[in-house]
Amino acid sequence: MRDIHPTKSHLIATTVSLIDEFGPQGFTVDQLLDNSKISKGSLYHHFEDFHDVIIAAQVERFAQYVEEDIAGVTQVLLAATSREDLLNRLDTVSLIAHSEERAKRRGDRMEILTSARHSEKMKLALGPVQARLTASFADLIREMQSRQWVTTEISPEAVAVFIQAYSLGLVVNDASSDRIDMAKWHQLISRTLRTLI
Repeated sequence: MRDIHPTKSHLIATTVSLIDEFGPQGFTVDQLLDNSKISKGSLYHHFEDFHDVIIAAQVERFAQYVEEDIAGVTQVLLAATSREDLLNRLDTVSLIAHSEERAKRRGDRMEILTSARHSEKMKLALGPVQARLTASFADLIREMQSRQWVTTEISPEAVAVFIQAYSLGLVVNDASSDRIDMAKWHQLISRTLRTLI
């Protein structure tokens, strides 16, 4: 974690682990203190309350997902050698992002984003992290526009949000008892991206 007191960092890391195991409401402050070996006084020195710790940990979890996504997508897309290669690479990124293995991650991100609707503190903490993800994707779109592989008629930021929206939107399918055929989903996404960009 970035430039914060080691005790605070340890509390956040421990909370992240507990959330990964039990969910954000599946453990108590006493379990956090037991697992972290940090005193209650130290916890309340660094955080207003237990909810504040949960917010910090959820933002950290979201930031980890964002950093991994930015690194992976950047590496794949910047290696493209032509427009067709770019489109094929986008297909590969979509296959990975929409895989069954990523369902938990999609759900976690959606849960964290949704919690910002009900907590101004969460919204303020999460906002810059989400903005960084959108800006990074938009920068990649601009780079592809400069290579003349993506039309300049569309906003890079709009494309960045669109890509995130259809990826996260798969939580609808993840939760369904009658899931769609993912090959048909990938065909739709591939066709949409080829038409859009």
